[in-house]
Amino acid sequence: MKISIEIANRTKKRVNIDFVKKIVQKTIRISGILISDFSISVAFLEKGEIKKLNRKYRQKNKATDVLSFIYASGYNKKEKTLEGELALCLEIIASRAKKNKVAFQEELSFVLSHGVLHLLGMRHGKKMYEIQDEAIGNL
Repeated sequence: MKISIEIANRTKKRVNIDFVKKIVQKTIRISGILISDFSISVAFLEKGEIKKLNRKYRQKNKATDVLSFIYASGYNKKEKTLEGELALCLEIIASRAKKNKVAFQEELSFVLSHGVLHLLGMRHGKKMYEIQDEAIGNL
């Protein structure tokens, strides 16, 4: 399996790159969707940057925790490849962690897993949330 996970941190907050890679890989494995090659870029953005992206691509004029973008080549079932990008806002993730009374790493895991599952074509629902819960278990 060829794995490529690129991470760009455009914030002042430190990010554990190995932890991010672990959650992405674990989510793909647990999803049950067979992937032979995957390439995912993960960008950590400030609130203003993610708000601009959300407005441009989803017509929502507010910041959000995660946005998922599938590249033109996207997910190819026949060749079992996936290419996409996740944009995450650490400030919003930290705020939600506090609100939900969970550790920052747990909330980050949940959001990362959520974004990856959207790249794999999943929609909100019981199966998606079960996979997310399993992916963040035993951190």
